[in-house]
Amino acid sequence: MGGHWARWGWAALLGTVGLAWAPEIATAAIVTVGLEAAADPSFSTLSDEEQDLLALLQGVQRPEILSTLSPDGRTLLVALAASAAPDGRTLHFLDLTTGDLTEAPDLQYDIVNPVGLVRWLGNDTLRFLQRNPFGPWEIVTLNRATGVVSRLQIAPVGEELGEVLGVSPDFSRLAIRVYGPEEDVIFLVALDTLHRLEVARLPQEFAIQTITWSANGQQMAMVAAATEAQQLYDRSPTSPSLASTAVQDALGRMPPEDNPFRRHNWVRVFDLSQPNPQPVELRSDQGHGDDTVALPEGQPLTEPSADPRDWGDGFADVLLSPDGRRLLVKRYRPARLAGRPHPSYLFPDSAYHQVYDLKGTLLHTIDDPALQGPQDSHGWFLGPDQLLFWATAGHHRPLWVYDLAAAPPTALSPSPYRNAESSPLRKLPLPPGAVDPTALALSPNGDTIIYGFSSVTQPPELFRLRPNTSDLPEALTQINTDLQQANRVQYQPVQFNTDHGSREGFLVQPAGQVFPPQGVPMVFWQEGGPGFSMANAFSTGVEAPLNLLPNFGLAVLVVPLTGREGFGPAFYRRQAEAQNFGYIDLAEGRDIIQQIVQQGWARANQVGVSGCSYGGYFAAQSLRLFPGLFAAANPQCSLLDTITEWQLGYSALLSYLVGQAPMEDPAAYLAASPLYGATAITTPTLMFHGTEDFLQIDVARNFHDTLEAAGAPITLYQFEGEGHGIADPQLQRLAAQLQIQFFRQYLAPR
Repeated sequence: MGGHWARWGWAALLGTVGLAWAPEIATAAIVTVGLEAAADPSFSTLSDEEQDLLALLQGVQRPEILSTLSPDGRTLLVALAASAAPDGRTLHFLDLTTGDLTEAPDLQYDIVNPVGLVRWLGNDTLRFLQRNPFGPWEIVTLNRATGVVSRLQIAPVGEELGEVLGVSPDFSRLAIRVYGPEEDVIFLVALDTLHRLEVARLPQEFAIQTITWSANGQQMAMVAAATEAQQLYDRSPTSPSLASTAVQDALGRMPPEDNPFRRHNWVRVFDLSQPNPQPVELRSDQGHGDDTVALPEGQPLTEPSADPRDWGDGFADVLLSPDGRRLLVKRYRPARLAGRPHPSYLFPDSAYHQVYDLKGTLLHTIDDPALQGPQDSHGWFLGPDQLLFWATAGHHRPLWVYDLAAAPPTALSPSPYRNAESSPLRKLPLPPGAVDPTALALSPNGDTIIYGFSSVTQPPELFRLRPNTSDLPEALTQINTDLQQANRVQYQPVQFNTDHGSREGFLVQPAGQVFPPQGVPMVFWQEGGPGFSMANAFSTGVEAPLNLLPNFGLAVLVVPLTGREGFGPAFYRRQAEAQNFGYIDLAEGRDIIQQIVQQGWARANQVGVSGCSYGGYFAAQSLRLFPGLFAAANPQCSLLDTITEWQLGYSALLSYLVGQAPMEDPAAYLAASPLYGATAITTPTLMFHGTEDFLQIDVARNFHDTLEAAGAPITLYQFEGEGHGIADPQLQRLAAQLQIQFFRQYLAPR
């Protein structure tokens, strides 16, 4: 589904930021906000000095690496975009020897939406594949020194319809999918002769999930998955069927041998250097080598097996080594929940990685707990004998290196699928924070990693690290230097005890505030999802105000609760077990808030809650379950009605989380819906919702009206034309002022 203080006493806390008293937010109202509101002075609730700080915070630039390294190792093509205005990105050449950024305005109109990385043919010439928004697919070649640009258009043959799936790194071959009435055909096209080689025929219920190539285009591999799995998060305003494959899988009612999400998932590898290349196929019902282990027919497993061969683990991603000799495969373990007879392949609870040769022989299995997140884990080949991994561990997203040369072959390990005890995996020396996997470049020999990184105390920049030395990371860019100086916050790791175990997180405080804090206003924040990880990363939007609110005197407490990635499979899937959904993580939040009040970190009337999407659900459901726990709430783009959502939205996801369909157990869905228990909520509430949000605005209006009838101070700001979250930078800035003003008003009452 993938967040007014008193007039006196706060000057020291705010440091150099002035505090202007703003009028209170209107209560019991639905306010429609369009772009014209950005110019309305009545919405400007901050002083001029604070307005300048807000503009600086929300103007943070995020670097994205668009290209490979140039042949001489000196240059990268990068994009810079403000978080509040991603459509206004600019392109630059980064000189790695000096850190200088040279703007490339001419490329703005040529590089629109490249497929994969832009690649260098020489130190001045770049080439890439993209879908021209005004025409056919094209391969574009440009010379940055001369400005000359050429375009090779890729047109269909006759009446054929289809799509381009990818191009080899040397641009010698193209993969295309030609649609057919009953099945589609995958062709590889040699661009020098335009000869087409058929490599697969796919029923329409199959989708190509990943295509990967060796550096010279002589080897190719692809992952296929069921189309319905690819479309899992597509929404449709039609009633779903309880008997649908996706819902039955989510409920754990489909035997693995009949499950298309298992049967339609495979990896196929082609060695095109051979005269008549025949594919090597890895299937999800295939175990070590050529062994196939089937589940006992009609007899579901009562306990999860430790051996993935009994599970039919899925294939999530595949990557060929540059020399084309090995294959790195990411695999999913299907979730097996207590009380459900069969595993769910649509909702895996963990991942691991394997290395194969081109014959399909398993060479290595990397199954370290740090890399088991199903969504937040990814691997790359780092030179000839190492792997680089990125994953969420706790509330950080670091990098690891795995030494293939030092690792025992899987066949020699005590367990062919678990060699974590002898795993040659080492964490690279990065500070606390989050690596951005979309901003990553590796040197061909693996001696250099360039990556984007941020934390609540470090605005986004690009860094360089030499992984096989003792060197510490080196900053390459100074994109957000002014923001670094203005960002007056501090980070503290924290830990709390709950009825379900210890929970670790972090507290973002205004700079200079004593830790542990004493009697300070604080906002408890939860990420969307459910399931999404919660990382120590720089963030200034109202949906994730980790740096926004602390820079205006309001501490933000971030604690990942049950159901989040980064803490192991059992922690991740527990939210969906034993009818825990709608309660277990909220109860943990209650335990934490009670502790911070008991310890004096904040008074009971100083704690608020905020979040977007599932984070908004957490805020609204907390108001229903635990009256008086929070002094103020800011639910945004919130899930409020699980019954409506099952019928019109993510039916499979809700089926997985609840364990039943609403027709089977309406009471469980009513109990898990903030809307149906809102009549007793009196907590001051500020709601944000887009009029075009896929979570229906009408449900948000009904929630507002119910709270208004109960006597709660409640205001719903509905943002015209906005979807799931606020994308327009002017409206984002307006919402930030409302959020700051609201928590100042209600977390430190006069």
